[in-house]
This record gives sequence, structure tokens and C-alpha cells, in this order.
Amino acid sequence: MRRRWALLPLLLCLSILAGCNYDGINDFALPGTQGREDGSYPVRIQMANVADLVPNNPVRVNDINVGVIRKVELQGWNALVTVDLNPDVSLPANATAQVGQVSLLGAKYIEIDPPKTEPATGHLDAGATIPLTRTGMYPATEDVLATVSTLLNGGGFAQIKTITTELDKALDGRAPQYRELLDQANTLITGVDRQKGDIINALNGIDRLAARVRAQDAQLKGALDDIPPALAVLDQEHTQIIDALQSLGQFGTTFKDVVDKSSGNLATDVNNLVPALRGLADSGQSLTKSLDLLGTLVFPLSTISREFRGDYINFWLTLDLTLGTLDKNFLTGTPLAGTLGGIEKALAGDTGAATKLINPLVPAGSNLPGAASLSPDAVQGGQPAQQAPAAGGSAAPAAGGAQPAAPAPAAPAPAPASGSQSGGVLGGLLGGGQ
Repeated sequence: MRRRWALLPLLLCLSILAGCNYDGINDFALPGTQGREDGSYPVRIQMANVADLVPNNPVRVNDINVGVIRKVELQGWNALVTVDLNPDVSLPANATAQVGQVSLLGAKYIEIDPPKTEPATGHLDAGATIPLTRTGMYPATEDVLATVSTLLNGGGFAQIKTITTELDKALDGRAPQYRELLDQANTLITGVDRQKGDIINALNGIDRLAARVRAQDAQLKGALDDIPPALAVLDQEHTQIIDALQSLGQFGTTFKDVVDKSSGNLATDVNNLVPALRGLADSGQSLTKSLDLLGTLVFPLSTISREFRGDYINFWLTLDLTLGTLDKNFLTGTPLAGTLGGIEKALAGDTGAATKLINPLVPAGSNLPGAASLSPDAVQGGQPAQQAPAAGGSAAPAAGGAQPAAPAPAAPAPAPASGSQSGGVLGGLLGGGQ
């Protein structure tokens, strides 16, 4: 009976501890632990691996204990560690956290430090959370030992001698070739390094092309959806397409025969075009300059603004109606070529009738060429009378029928004024004039 009463206090203590979610000795705070004083503030840390962290493990800043781990719990697929820090601990908002080990076989702790790869910003306040991207874990002793074991047992150390022996055999007597190979590899790598800018630009161009293709995904999808109906139409019309291609082949054969048979005539036609093209080339700028008169007839376009001055025209005309000119301009190249020129030469002879005709446009008795040397009263029996002696000539013939003395040479006729038409229009037609 006494034994039952002795077990009663023990059962009572166990029930109290079970109701308080007692997890072991770590639920009790140790004397002198950091992060337990008044004013301490909590901070939560997300971690992918906490190893064997337990509550009451220390929290360090610069290898100095400044807090304690309150609890470790599961949050999804990661661990969420809640720590209490001393009130005088000041950390930036972007601080980092790592799980470390005090010694080779020592306990774990959490190291909180300012960021090393970026400037410190903000302030880590109470209740703040250090995200998973800024947490990690230092290599643990068991990890180092496992890695060394893997390296020594299954890492290939036993094959090092075999590798070196085979490599020595491969290089034996071929050192110059391998050296040249290394030089060529160095040249290749150097060239690729110099062109890395172009390679980056090419990759960026491919990226832009891919972005454009992705932006036109709907259009490409529509085009791909339209291809099967188009192929179905082609399949239905394949007979007509084949006939068309065969007809095109026959047309090509016929065209080749025509070209082969008419190549000689074509070459002859091209050769016949040579004189015409040569004449066109020899004309030079004459043909193009003659187009200057096409729109305004005899008035060139380049000078029409100087010819038409309001209600009058600046006009100068040179009219040449001599038989030789008419023959040259209108009868050259015809069967009558030279006819008018021959008539002009006949009329202009010393014994021709032109020397005996009277120019009706020149006053009689004047000294101008073509002036009348005959008058109706001086004609006797159809023959012209002798001309009167010029001033300063010899006297009348002596009696007794003696021959009169030869007349003195007449004074030369005055030269016509510049630009005048000597002998008048009729004289010009008959070969006179300038």
C-alpha cells in the first residue's frame, strides 16, 4: 500500500510533463545562456538542411555568442529555425545565416553575418525572416570524411598509375605533334576569344528571332492549321499540275528548237542593226539637241524666253534659195541630184545668158553688180549698143570710120555693205550675190 502511494507523485509529474509537450532536457534554459535576458527579440531563419541542430544551441555573430535557438520546426519541405538575439545585436535586413560546427566533433551552431557580396541594407527587426536564398551550411565533419572515403576508395586513385603509363606511351616520340596540336588549340581558343563579341551578338540575334517567333505564335499556328487544307487541294489537283509541268517541258523543247533554227536569222538581224546603231551613235548629241525644237518648231526651247518678248518676236532669218543649195538640201540621194547645180553652173558661165540679163531690182545706170547696161533706146537691131565711155575715158571715134580707141578701164564698183544681198533676189537665184 505504501508503495502505491510512493508511485503517485511520480505519475503526477509524468502527466504534467506530457501535458506541457516536454521534449527532453533541451526544453530547460541553461544558466548564462545568451538571448534569454529582457529585451531579446526573435528572428526566424528558413533552411534547407539543419543537420542535427537542437534548441539551446548557440547563435553567433563574428564567432561571438549573441543568442540561442528557441525551436526547430518543419515548414513545408524546409526547416524553420526560430532564434532569440540579445537586444544590443544589430544586423542588416539582408544578413545571411549558416549552420556551422564548433570543432571536429563539437556541437552545431548558427552563424549570422552581414552579406559579403553586396552592401548591407536596412535593419533586421524583431520577427523578421531570413529567406532560404540567404542561408546555407558549412561542410560538416561527416561530409568531409564521406568525401575523402569516396575519393580514396572509388575515386580512381588505383587507376592513376595506369593512366600515367598509357599517357606516357601515347606521348612517346610524338611530342612535336602534340605541341603543334596545343599551339593550334591555343590559336583556335584565342580566335574564339577575339570573336566572343560577335558570338554574343549572334546569340542575342537568335534570342530576338526566337522572341519574334514566339510573339507570332498565333500566326504560325494559323499558318500550320491552313497547310493541311492546302495540301489536300494540291492532292486533288495533282493530275492537272502534272499535265501543266509536262506541257511546260514540251514548250521548253519547242522553244529550244525555234531558237536553234532561228539563231542564224537572229544573228543576221542583229548584224543588220549594226549600221543603224552606229549611225545613231555617230549622231552624238545632234539627235538629242534636235528634240529642243520638237515642241516649238523653229524656236529652240533654250532660247524661247529671249525670242518672245510680249507682243513682238526677236527673229533673224537667212534664206538661201540658190540652185546649188536647193539641190543639196532637197535632191541629194535622189535620181535628180545635181540637176539644179548643173543649171546654176551653166547660167553662171562667162558666155551664159546670165551675163546678158538685166537685174530688174537694181536701178539702171548704177555701178552695182547686175545693173542694166542696156536700154531700149540703145538697142539697135537686137544688139546692144556700145557703152558710153566712162568718165575720164577717150573721146568719140574720129571721122572716116576709124576704130575708136579702147575705153579706159572703169573704176571698180563699190563693195556692197555687209549683210546685203548683191544683185537682189533674182541675182541670187541666178548665181549672183555673195
